[in-house]
Amino acid sequence: MLFLKGLSLIGVIVICSYLGIIKSKTFENRVLELNKFQNALVMFKTKIEFTHEPIKNIFGEISKVIYKDEENIFLYTIKNQKNICDSWNEGAEKIKKDFTKEDVEIIKMMGKLLGKTDIDGQVNEIELTKSLIEKQIEKAELEKMKNSKLYKTMGVICGIGICIILI
Repeated sequence: MLFLKGLSLIGVIVICSYLGIIKSKTFENRVLELNKFQNALVMFKTKIEFTHEPIKNIFGEISKVIYKDEENIFLYTIKNQKNICDSWNEGAEKIKKDFTKEDVEIIKMMGKLLGKTDIDGQVNEIELTKSLIEKQIEKAELEKMKNSKLYKTMGVICGIGICIILI
């Protein structure tokens, strides 16, 4: 009986620690996803500026190269049969990953003029979005440093606290 009680208490600590680790991963994943999106913007700017390919072709290539064909806003935009602006905004809402509302709003902002301006206007819009994403990456890095360790530690402490209460 004592063995089962000890085993269940260890299980509680492990489960709470695991939940803390999962929560801390969201901060790390947000930084990674923002960096991927920034790399995609650099590729988009370069392709549109120098190759003059259609946006849908560029989005397909970005999806293959940067996202390795996993679900992303670029793939969603080219698969959807609506106009490119509506598809982009819809994709930003559906494919949030670990983005905050502020991140999604910045991404949606780029979609308002997507495909509606000339190449110079498109490049300027990409540059604006890229600079805003850079600021978001800085904020995400700070949050990651501050909160990642906090949630891991809090998971362990909560597990130990629950065990003390159960004893």
